[in-house]
Amino acid sequence: MGEQEQRVEFETRIGAKELMDFKIYHNYHSVSGIASLLFGIIALVICIVSINRVNISYTLMMGFFGLFFTVYTPIGMKRKVNKQIKTVPAFAEPVKYVITPEKITLSQGEVSEELLWDDIFTIKCTGKSMILYITSVRANIIPLECLDRQQAENFIKIAREKLKPFQVKLNDASVINKCGR
Repeated sequence: MGEQEQRVEFETRIGAKELMDFKIYHNYHSVSGIASLLFGIIALVICIVSINRVNISYTLMMGFFGLFFTVYTPIGMKRKVNKQIKTVPAFAEPVKYVITPEKITLSQGEVSEELLWDDIFTIKCTGKSMILYITSVRANIIPLECLDRQQAENFIKIAREKLKPFQVKLNDASVINKCGR
């Protein structure tokens, strides 16, 4: 690897669109998220099938549960995302990443943090962003539109060298092709 390939630098800015993409991905890629969606769909089916067959209160209750779990959940997520974007100072400024084979350095304003590759739990792709999980619940969002193809290719190459195969859960070609710059 040449000197240029061993260092990848880019800036990310997280807006409501990127945060919502992450929240939907994180919610619906968990057992509880899938279970709540399935419950909502089943409740809506039961509601429709039970019309004029059972007590109206039962039909309305199933309709309410179905709508709550299928429609309200993403709407509630969107409202929380909009509030988070406005109130959390970390979303106000861009984050600068410097990726090397030794570490990942994140800086935002005057604050800087260094992560060793051993600190990375896993890397996943939502289709619009790469998610760098530090733990199962703490993550950094890297929108693919913030990377050019070469940066993404070099980042993935370093990640694949430094992490175990099960930690890098993404399709390299797909990620590289979706990069925006």
